Amino acid sequence: MSAPFYESTAQNGTVKGVFEHLDSLVNAIDKLEKSGIKDYMVMSPLPRHDLEEAIYKGRPSPVRWFTMTGAIFGGTMGFSLASITHLNWPMIIPAGKPLVSIPAFIVITFESTVLWGCLFTLLGMILLTRLHTAGKLQVEVCDPRFSDDKFGLVINDLPRNRADDASKILSDEGAMEVVNGWSIEREAPKDRVFDEHSPESLVEPDEPDTSLLAKLTLAVTIFVIASFLGVKMLHQYTVAQELGNNNYNYKSGAVAPSYRTVK
Repeated sequence: MSAPFYESTAQNGTVKGVFEHLDSLVNAIDKLEKSGIKDYMVMSPLPRHDLEEAIYKGRPSPVRWFTMTGAIFGGTMGFSLASITHLNWPMIIPAGKPLVSIPAFIVITFESTVLWGCLFTLLGMILLTRLHTAGKLQVEVCDPRFSDDKFGLVINDLPRNRADDASKILSDEGAMEVVNGWSIEREAPKDRVFDEHSPESLVEPDEPDTSLLAKLTLAVTIFVIASFLGVKMLHQYTVAQELGNNNYNYKSGAVAPSYRTVK
């Protein structure tokens, strides 16, 4: 599908290549890396393992660290929640069985591990794919052909000679269109008030913003601690007092009826 409403352009120092065939793009990536160019972005209308292999060279996805962090956090929180709840609400358990029982808490621990592992995996995918910066994508990436049936490759921050070399590599490997930002004629810059939405500012950062993960982790930690403290205070000032009035020793870790009644 053609896109007559889109002007294919590039900023100074940026080279954009449009590819019709996946093999040509994979070969271009290999040639670029051999020439020393390793900082680039690849756009594809659909997931392809060939591109993952060409870009990451078999290295596993860093999303796995988010998954592991979420799983450890979820498992610990699930077991702690069940344990603290049982300790705050002791029951009469015959035969001397413990209040905190690992076999009984395996289910909630497993479910909490899976839940938080999935949530952190989603968060990691959003951060590493830079979906949270989707509104600030640079103009070269916003080519509608990349979401239809064409593959794209964008290289930023190239001096003029390196941009010419990159353009030649892309052309030699079969790119149907190559746009070199240094070769585009532009009007002389005019004095103007800086607009944060101007094309010069729509440059995607090389590294994802991980501050969102830190803020979310801090918020979740504060929420969990506040929940534990809130449950304990609620029990202390409401339920515990009522149990004491009815001669129940709620502070005892008893497992036999003889410990329950306050003498």
